[in-house]
Amino acid sequence: MARRANVSAATVSYVLSGRQDQRISAETRERIAQAVTELGYVQNQIARQLRLRRTKRICVLLPQIGIPFADNIAQDVEAAVRQRGYTSVVVVGRSYDMCRQLVLDVEAGLADGIVAEVEQFSAHQISELFEPVARAQKAALLLHPTMEPDTFSTVRQARLPAFKAMLERLHESGRRSFAYIRHGQSDDAHRSETLQSFLSSKGLAAAPVVTGAETRDSAVDAALILLTREQRPDALLVQSDFSAVAIIQALHRRGIRVPEDVAIAGSGNAEEGRHCFPQLTTIGPRRPSLATAVDHLLDEIEGKTDGRAQTFEIPWSVIARESA
Repeated sequence: MARRANVSAATVSYVLSGRQDQRISAETRERIAQAVTELGYVQNQIARQLRLRRTKRICVLLPQIGIPFADNIAQDVEAAVRQRGYTSVVVVGRSYDMCRQLVLDVEAGLADGIVAEVEQFSAHQISELFEPVARAQKAALLLHPTMEPDTFSTVRQARLPAFKAMLERLHESGRRSFAYIRHGQSDDAHRSETLQSFLSSKGLAAAPVVTGAETRDSAVDAALILLTREQRPDALLVQSDFSAVAIIQALHRRGIRVPEDVAIAGSGNAEEGRHCFPQLTTIGPRRPSLATAVDHLLDEIEGKTDGRAQTFEIPWSVIARESA
């Protein structure tokens, strides 16, 4: 390739490594790229990783995929790492044991660092879970709504202020009997306690809080049971947009009007909420980017930071539509 491009072998190696140097002109880089194409050269990534002692790979750990929130995380990470010559691999784990094995794989060399959505775990569980990553002196970026940065940097989705604003909106619209369907397998970032405190401050009865938001079927079952109570709720909060949309459709088939008979409010700002009828009122990020946080993670991997953990905030807000 060096002969074909009429440059030194060192210049070819430097350019193929992805490094930038103003002394190497755009025209020289173009000649090298053309030589790569003409000769069909493919880098031996395994040999390169052994030499550099890096995989140039980031592991993205998510509790599930196929939902907009998780898919956006995966897309954001992939776009950010590609800009720096890295790749990403998405793995799925919800239970502690599943995540522990994946974390051990990262410690063993699967990736140089990890981006993990860990809302379902307590701070103590997270500390235990990621101890192997800390032991291996690898970088991690943890997505959790309330956790303070300690060993690792965190991305906090500011859900609670938006949830409080939603409660105020429902109350101001005349709703007086609330109920909440939450996930049974993850932390709800103190929303249950916030709801009860809010109702108490307004002189209203405590709200029934039930689990079931993790699947559409269980959410619909929970909603139908709540709506047969003697004190039927006129405002139903759901910890998942997908489950909230399923509830709206199930109530429509049974002649229960939304929002006239009961207001429905979701969480997450999933695209599906804009396309149901009535459109779903929800809380969520408008369209956050993890680019800054991921760049910090890569800088940490490359030794370009002072090593101190940082917090990156992603604000949530009320997205008012028709269902509440």
